[in-house]
Amino acid sequence: MAARKFAVLRWLVAILLAGFGLRLINLGGRALWYDEAFAVLFAETGLERMLYGTLAPVAGGASDIHPLLYYTTLDGWMRVFGQAPDMVRLYGVLAGLLTVALVYRLAADLFGWRTGLAAALITALAPFHIQYSQEARMYALLTLFLMAATWCYVRAWRGRGRGWWIGFGLLAALAMYTQQLAAFYLAALGLTPILARRWRLLLPTGLAAGLAGLLYLPWLVNLPGQLDKLQAYYWVPRPSLVRPLLTLRSFSVAALDLPAAWNLPTFFVGLVLAVLLALQIGLRWRRMRRAERRRILWVIWLACGSLGLLWLASQILAPIYLDRALVAQGVLFYVALGWLFTRGGLPRPIAAVVGAVWLVIAGAGLFFHLTWHTFPNPPFDAALASLAERVDEGDVILHSNKLTMLPMTYYARLQGADIQQRYLADRPGSGEDTLALPTQEVLGLIGAPCAAKAADRAGRVWFVIFADEERQYQAAGYTAHPHLAWLRAHYQEDPPLVFEDLLIIPFHTPDDYVPVCEEAPA
Repeated sequence: MAARKFAVLRWLVAILLAGFGLRLINLGGRALWYDEAFAVLFAETGLERMLYGTLAPVAGGASDIHPLLYYTTLDGWMRVFGQAPDMVRLYGVLAGLLTVALVYRLAADLFGWRTGLAAALITALAPFHIQYSQEARMYALLTLFLMAATWCYVRAWRGRGRGWWIGFGLLAALAMYTQQLAAFYLAALGLTPILARRWRLLLPTGLAAGLAGLLYLPWLVNLPGQLDKLQAYYWVPRPSLVRPLLTLRSFSVAALDLPAAWNLPTFFVGLVLAVLLALQIGLRWRRMRRAERRRILWVIWLACGSLGLLWLASQILAPIYLDRALVAQGVLFYVALGWLFTRGGLPRPIAAVVGAVWLVIAGAGLFFHLTWHTFPNPPFDAALASLAERVDEGDVILHSNKLTMLPMTYYARLQGADIQQRYLADRPGSGEDTLALPTQEVLGLIGAPCAAKAADRAGRVWFVIFADEERQYQAAGYTAHPHLAWLRAHYQEDPPLVFEDLLIIPFHTPDDYVPVCEEAPA
């Protein structure tokens, strides 16, 4: 027994080291994108300012939709480790690594140590989990809290003591303070006593849920305003019927717009894994013990049931279906795959082929993730460094929108570049109008209403824009990009500086013309 425990420990340590190594690859090499830059710039303002930038009322609801636990803890992390890209992302890496360890513990408790090691290995290697472990956002921390809450729930229902019920309630509250879409996973978890007909679990589950609700109550009172914001201004499209199948592809590979040649193979592999899982459960149903049936169905319910609840809410309330909010569901899918490969009765040759194919697809997904250098992660750092060398006093650096402004503001500070940058605010009331004025005030970055006012008669304007943005405006019904059209009408355009799909277009004043400050077309 002691020898086996030591062998399991060695394998688990090896898996954790492999997972840690994979999550460190190119950690600071890819530029921070808008959401990550926002997290850094917002977190450093402190809790009081963040409360104002989140909860201050604006037309349509509260200023922002996220709770503040991640930002608050990120602020503390940055005070110790600094704001370099690899350091701010290391917080998520460590949360992801702890999740891999918890996956082993959860799967081992449910199905034994072999399944625990297999599930931990799949999680450690899965590009989807690596992707969000490497991102300076709240999703790795959310997944850690949800997995810890699930493990506490398993321990509690096995009668390990009331401390596990208290732990479940506390961790559920922490998950809600991290990202409010945790509610859908927790709802699926809370339905366990009813779906499993474990009636004796109803009361303790209800009491633990009550503890979570009590702890979450100080923020719960703000939820209506945040829901109003979500319904009034949000960019997420309503998910189609096939959207959950595409999420299955994300679980198997990564949440990326892969090259066209990889779309069908990666979708097919995700579908095959799900079909094999369902098939083997059906084939082994009579030979499985009743407890094992319940457990594997419960794992699948947590992975798919909560996903279905989120899809339904996106049809009825507001579109809130995001793959990155479903990382915990992906991890439960990995636990189910761990069962498939260790207890599902899959013939060894088939298991070897399926495992090898998944490793190839996962390797491709990991490669694309680690080398991604176009929207939304173009080389903002190189673009800022190039600008800093070229900008003269009196020049205006004007960003087409906040998506380029915030990352290049972050890199300007990181590189010590003393240059003035401005950006054009989103069209009021549009789906992209997500950065409310109170949040802009907290960041100290107020958007300009039009190119004319932002240019402010400058002799030279450096216009920062994504290469595809002009086409997107035309697809939305514009004859041309309105701000770009104004600049072309009042300035002379020079050849752009190109950084993958990020363009910096220099405009200079013609010798015989001084531009008049006027409103851009509506």
